Amino acid sequence: MTQAVKNVQRLRAILGVFGRHGLQEFLIRMGLERHLSASAKEEGVENRTLPERLRMAFEHLGPTFVKLGQLLSNRPDMIPENFIDEFKKLQDNVAPLPFEAIRTQIEKELGGKISDFFSEIHAEPLASASIGQVHAAKLLDGSDVVVKVQRPDIDHTIKQDISILSFLAAMMEKYLPETKFLSPQQIVEEFSRALHYELDFVIEANTMIRFAENARGNSKVVIPKVFRKLSGKRVLTMERLHGARITDLAAVKAMGINPRDLVDIGARAFFKNVMIDGLFHGDLHGGNVFAMKNPETGEAQIGVIDFGIVGRLSQKSRDSFSRMVLALVSEDYETLCYEYAELGASGTGIDFDAFQREVRNTLSPYVGAALKDVNAGAILIEATKIAVRYSIKIPGDWMVVFKAIFTLEGMGRQLDPDFDLLAIGSDLVKTVLKDRYSFQRITKDFAWLARDVNALLQVAPRQIRWMFRKFNANDFAFEIKFKEVEVIRRQMERSFRGLGLAILTAALFMAAAMSLQMQSGHFVFTYYPLPSILFFSMGLIGFLGLILRSWR
Repeated sequence: MTQAVKNVQRLRAILGVFGRHGLQEFLIRMGLERHLSASAKEEGVENRTLPERLRMAFEHLGPTFVKLGQLLSNRPDMIPENFIDEFKKLQDNVAPLPFEAIRTQIEKELGGKISDFFSEIHAEPLASASIGQVHAAKLLDGSDVVVKVQRPDIDHTIKQDISILSFLAAMMEKYLPETKFLSPQQIVEEFSRALHYELDFVIEANTMIRFAENARGNSKVVIPKVFRKLSGKRVLTMERLHGARITDLAAVKAMGINPRDLVDIGARAFFKNVMIDGLFHGDLHGGNVFAMKNPETGEAQIGVIDFGIVGRLSQKSRDSFSRMVLALVSEDYETLCYEYAELGASGTGIDFDAFQREVRNTLSPYVGAALKDVNAGAILIEATKIAVRYSIKIPGDWMVVFKAIFTLEGMGRQLDPDFDLLAIGSDLVKTVLKDRYSFQRITKDFAWLARDVNALLQVAPRQIRWMFRKFNANDFAFEIKFKEVEVIRRQMERSFRGLGLAILTAALFMAAAMSLQMQSGHFVFTYYPLPSILFFSMGLIGFLGLILRSWR
């Protein structure tokens, strides 16, 4: 009951913010105007566009809605471009918490005094975001680390907001038909899943360890070491990387590093993560990638941090991505369309020829262009938008891939104008496809096929024998059942029973009325109390029964 009351209060607060930002019309159409207070009036947003109003409302509502806006900015396949441009302005920088609150959270999570684990920890954070903040520290042995600390009770706040967002998404699909193509409930479900991973630092720690294992043997890629004994669900302690932001070209050159080396290392590592490992960083930007130097050899390195958002691809999806890259390199847009159709959940009646024709026409400006002039991320995102118009819905993880490619290309061309992402990708594709059709891989696939066939052969004879036994017992007749017919039958039975009860109720009321005889000569009523009361009571019971049936 307490949680329900809190949700109502939070719902009213959220709707009030939407109302003050000029979104009342949509709330009224959704039947939520009763939750709007009289103070929920527009506040200086008359000249603002709808995307601007929504972005401003998200900023006002805090962490959950800022994160939602950031997620939506990565879905150009579903969200109109003018909304995406506004959502990109949402920043995850918030005022830092007092260090005492951070100290309490660390000591509560690690189970001891902060001095038991760190020789020093800086009170001023390195970064502060909606979910947590990061502090520089030193271990007892003097090692430099950073401590990522979750804001107290942020998980409860986000859980409450997610519950309200689920309710609002359902109302949108019901009362705002123009939003159905966006699949609001699916977006909230995807958002909830992403936040669940981001709120659990144990998951992030495991992901970092997995990335480090995948990068083993590649000294050019540095993943921070995780200190498990100093980490938990709300605290994550990791090695501190020292370097320059990869987008700070002046700092990179001052370190004596050739920017071309960095983009080559980053691109090859990314393609390996996607096509071979099936686990890749989903939030690549200048703040999460560092230029570093190997202290022993002096060679260029890249360091990667913040693994709260990652993408995962199955073996089938990895193979499909490899074929997509090959199709882009060879300008085989027909194959690219087939890969989209294989990936997405296609609706009924898809016009594949029209889909293929529109993709070819849209991407025709790239035909014949040098690979370094082809923006692979933009092509894949544009093709995804077209696919959605033809009822081909691409899974969310794929948009994370395409967005990462788009961002990677942007960073790469900042450092090297001649950066050719597709050329690097095509080199790795050859290796991947060679492995795909190697004797070992074919043998492995055949072993899986043999196992499935063996399981089928064990079960099939028994199932066939049982089917013929039932066929014989039923005088060689098939019984076909339709769930819809059964539902209609029950509804008709219920309707007929209701009709019978209505007729009986009417008859009882008429009998009660007839028991009142009027002697017209004397204008008086002769009243027979017992039959009248009996019939009227029975009629009233029948009438109440009809009302109860209508409520069920």
